[in-house]
Amino acid sequence: MDILDRCKDACRQSPGVVVFPDCLDERVLTAAAQLKAEGLVEPVLVQSPFAVRRKMQATRTAGLGLTVVDPASPSLLEKNIGDYRALREKRGKPVSAAAAHAAMSCPLAAAAMMVRRGEAEVGVGGNLSATADVLIAGLSVLPKQSGIKTISSFFLMVAPTADRQYIFADCAVVPEPSAETLADIAIASAQKASSLLGAAPRVALLSFSTKGSAAHPRAQMVSAAVDAIQRRAPDLVVDGELQLDAAIVPRVAALKAPGSLIEGKANVLIFPSLEAGNIGYKLVQRLAGYTAMGPFLQGFAGGWHDLSRGCSAKDIYKVAVIGLCLQRGNLTAPEA
Repeated sequence: MDILDRCKDACRQSPGVVVFPDCLDERVLTAAAQLKAEGLVEPVLVQSPFAVRRKMQATRTAGLGLTVVDPASPSLLEKNIGDYRALREKRGKPVSAAAAHAAMSCPLAAAAMMVRRGEAEVGVGGNLSATADVLIAGLSVLPKQSGIKTISSFFLMVAPTADRQYIFADCAVVPEPSAETLADIAIASAQKASSLLGAAPRVALLSFSTKGSAAHPRAQMVSAAVDAIQRRAPDLVVDGELQLDAAIVPRVAALKAPGSLIEGKANVLIFPSLEAGNIGYKLVQRLAGYTAMGPFLQGFAGGWHDLSRGCSAKDIYKVAVIGLCLQRGNLTAPEA
């Protein structure tokens, strides 16, 4: 069974609530209907019920029996404003009632507040909203994961034959990570690999240099990130800086990085910059035929994920199912 099938089995045993704030979109309505029909997820649309009804009528998706939560409902808005002001006060950044009203009237923020309170396990947006808006909503409401300061992202990359699976990070959020930020990204990504891949994470921090073969500040930054990871997570199997071939080809690793802990068998690839990660995952997707699932956000204590605005209904379906499994951490290992 592949990762998606295992996630679907786990969700079918105990469907969870997933909120969709960008739901005035036929793609979301199609994905939500399929998720509900298959008994995987209880979808909740966070929008004006009148706007949702008009969209359903226009797209001929009416009668799906989906739950709709109105973020402008007076009782819900009052509750969200109160919770938001209390949260800002606790963070030492108080806001006025008017500012809180403006913030909490947004469907993205209202959906994030549902995740914060445990009324939903996962929020999925970004199919209509900009990534920056999805991130701002999450950062303004959701706590960060313990021990992680950085919000980043990863893609799950699956080979056409499904025999090779990787975590690629960060490919969507952090443009120029520092050594400490890169360490955050690597540690969070390793945790996701443990949940999804059914194998222990073997983390490679990538560069154009292998073990000091190029004396350049960018390569030295990657090496410093490895040092930081080893201090913070001494049990994690991690190595770097490594060129890609030394990270994933054992024969090359034996030549370029003899004694490497990962022995050319990395399953978590950490890119040194956003441009490298974004280009890298698209090359593997378009030229090697890998399936790219995501991006999935990581670093939030609650499930909160951003879609590409060019996503399909199938992409939304996958992010909801895998995002729910990630949040629960209950994905069983594949059978031998």
